[in-house]
Amino acid sequence: MSTESQLRANQQNAQYSTGPRTEEGKSRARFNARRHGLTGQFYVMDEYDRQAYQTFESGIMSDLSPEGPYERQLAISIAQDHWRMNRAKGIEFNTMGVRQNQHDIDADSPEAETAVSNAQTWNSDNRAFANMALYETRLNRIIARNRKELTELQTARKAVEALAMEEAELFLAHQLAQNIPEDHETIKVNGFVFSIGWLYEKMQHKQVIAEARWYKSQGWDYTKRPPFNLLKFPKAA
Repeated sequence: MSTESQLRANQQNAQYSTGPRTEEGKSRARFNARRHGLTGQFYVMDEYDRQAYQTFESGIMSDLSPEGPYERQLAISIAQDHWRMNRAKGIEFNTMGVRQNQHDIDADSPEAETAVSNAQTWNSDNRAFANMALYETRLNRIIARNRKELTELQTARKAVEALAMEEAELFLAHQLAQNIPEDHETIKVNGFVFSIGWLYEKMQHKQVIAEARWYKSQGWDYTKRPPFNLLKFPKAA
């Protein structure tokens, strides 16, 4: 519970800044006031924050490379919690700025007005501001938990996919060795669908590297022949 002196100090601090002054800034502040507790839903974002968040999320999703609904859900949760973490730090910095410049706060943009409004909200509640570190600790734990689960899922999926790809390559190599043309564009193994043209490219690359390594071990003596047969790939590969 706040003491009587803390309440008076909070009320006095609130008088030093009028917060957003323009209609645009007040509108933005109203939206942000509904999510200042760090747990607000993202659908109340204004257009500026929505675009910023989408750019942020797209970058995180690209790095995490999720596949399937559940992996994407975990990746989105990680992105959202990192966004909340950044927002918590922003509120903390802005609140300190408000406290240090209480007599001279004049936001020069709608974004700055929103930041001032958020900072004033937290500045008027000492208990909430004191819990900022607790919010960050909890977010870090949630991020670490989701990241661990996502990594485990992706590792298991990639292992199964790698095995399926190996089987697909062996099947195509067997066909090529017997000069049996492949008349399909894709091949399906254990639920995974691979492009045959893409597999041919990978197989041809592996063969070239294997051949080059062997010749390197022989001092690049091209009068010798590798101890393995070379496959002939279709020209399209």
